[in-house]
Amino acid sequence: MARGIALVAELALWWGALLVLWLMLISAVEPLEWAVGGSAALVGAVAALGARRAVADR
Repeated sequence: MARGIALVAELALWWGALLVLWLMLISAVEPLEWAVGGSAALVGAVAALGARRAVADR
């Protein structure tokens, strides 16, 4: 149970950090950019979580 909460928290932190980075690097923040940035940030967060777990499991 605690491990699942930790994974969700880490995923949320990665997603939030990547979304903020996306929004900082674009010129105009519009609703479409929120959707695209949120989706791209989710893909990046899942990849970062998977990469960290792969390295930690060595």
